Formats: sequence, C-alpha cells, structure tokens
Amino acid sequence: MIGDLSIDDISALLMVVFTCVITIANILLWLSTRRTIALQVKSNYSLNHQSLVTGHRDLFLGLLHQPDILEKFAIANSIDVDSWELKIVSAFFINQIFVHYLNLTNGTIEQSYLEGLKQDAREVFSFPTVQSHWKNSRVWYAPDFQRFVEEELLSPSTDQSSSVEVSASKI
Repeated sequence: MIGDLSIDDISALLMVVFTCVITIANILLWLSTRRTIALQVKSNYSLNHQSLVTGHRDLFLGLLHQPDILEKFAIANSIDVDSWELKIVSAFFINQIFVHYLNLTNGTIEQSYLEGLKQDAREVFSFPTVQSHWKNSRVWYAPDFQRFVEEELLSPSTDQSSSVEVSASKI
C-alpha cells in the first residue's frame, strides 16, 4: 500500500501526522500552562497574606521595642497595653493558621501536612485569648476557614463559652 503512494502523497501524509502531533503537543502545553498559572495565582495569594501577617508582626514588635511610642499610642487610643498585646498576639496566631490553611486548600502545600496543621492549630485554639479573639473576629474570615476552625479545630467537648468569658476581660 505504501509502495502505491507517490512521494507527494507520502509528504502530505507526513505533514498531516506532524500537524496532528504538534497540535496535540500544543494543547497539552496550553493545559499545563493554565494549571501552572492557576497554581501561581493561588501561591501569590498565600504569599501576599503571609506578607501582610509578617508586616503586622514587625510593626507590633517594633512598637513594643519603643516604650515611649507605645505609651503615646496607648494613651491616644485609650488602650490597656497588656490586653492589647494579648489581642494582637492572638490575632497573629489565628492569621498564621489561616496562611497555612490557604496554602493547603490552594494546593501549595501537600495535603499530607493537614493532620499536623490541625494538631498545631488545635493547641493554638485551646488558648482562651485566641478563642476570645476568634469569637470577635471570625466574621472577617472566609466561610470555609470559619467552618474549618469550628468543625475541625474547636473541640465540641470543650466548653468554649466559659473559657471565652473568662478571657474576654483580658482582651
């Protein structure tokens, strides 16, 4: 059968085959590029949030190392410095867990780390000041993170209302 084909027929057949192969390769490359870009967007979102948390932490720690500025800030805003420090530290803990949660849900960290994250986060959420801060700030977080915290981290066996009320005076 191939012997019956002219050189022009074979050339045309090879062009069709190569065109098909190149088209399939381009489609696969396009799909791969789309996945890579989507992962990069998710990674950038996580990195941006991490940068925000780090910036806030640096500002807070810088303020703590400047007692005269901290005192002026506290007076100007009618803040009890001790309770404010607890509130800020609690917010940092929650935001750090949120960053790791974003990395897991966005696929920038493997799911095999989920149980380790949950264990660490449960310990953080066992602190009364963190529970109190969560109660007051939960509405500012995405609904899926709220569900994660309340269903996966806050144990139903813990009476959170009593621990939150006790710590509310500190925050």
